[in-house]
Amino acid sequence: MTESLRETILLIVQVCSLLALIMYVVKTAEMARETKKSAAATEKSIEEMVEDRNMEFAPYVVVYFDAQTDSPIFDLVITNTGKTIANNVKVEFNPPLQTSLKNYKLNELSMLHQVIPAIPPGFELRTSFDRLETRLGTSDLPKLYQVKVTFSGGLNDRLREINYLLDLNMFHGIWESHKSSLTDLTHAVEDIPRNLSGISDDLKRVTTQLGKLTDDSEKETEEDSEVITRKVAEKLEAITRAIDGLDQTIKSKTNKIW
Repeated sequence: MTESLRETILLIVQVCSLLALIMYVVKTAEMARETKKSAAATEKSIEEMVEDRNMEFAPYVVVYFDAQTDSPIFDLVITNTGKTIANNVKVEFNPPLQTSLKNYKLNELSMLHQVIPAIPPGFELRTSFDRLETRLGTSDLPKLYQVKVTFSGGLNDRLREINYLLDLNMFHGIWESHKSSLTDLTHAVEDIPRNLSGISDDLKRVTTQLGKLTDDSEKETEEDSEVITRKVAEKLEAITRAIDGLDQTIKSKTNKIW
């Protein structure tokens, strides 16, 4: 074998080795990139799992207006619907809250102007705010509020912020579906003695009038008898109305549209 042929073969072997080395480096780099992507995906998945668990056990403070069916006054409610305690809760309204209720000073309401130390899960702070019909019928007071709520809590106990838009106009046109409540029952019970007392007094008057009609029938003229009979009929009608009124007190109120 000549020297030139030996050098040619050696050159070919070196070129092949170089190409193999380059291919190895390229494949190794691709594997490294895929491994890095897989590690990043795994890390992201772990972060999402941690965040999902944190959200699952995080406090969640909700602020809203609530119109009760058995009261003309609607309420402002701050509640924690999450699973852990909400700490250092601060609620800010823009514009500041105003009410048409007289002698009711919202600027003295601690839950609106001071940090609430803690709200346990499922607990709510509720306060009367305004008359719904009055508020919807006036243009002097705002009906739209931007609410910013900040609080801490949860597994990582970080500061959280939620923003709400509260619009009182949503109550326009709502048909109030009233259901008998404990308040209605209380009013009904309070009305029973008064109605029974009125019925008892009317029965006594009827008895007295009937007694006069029986005892003095010979002395009275036909016109006097008609007067007494008319009075008796009026008292009986009053008793009927009183009984009807007693029945109405324990029934649902008439529905209305706000």
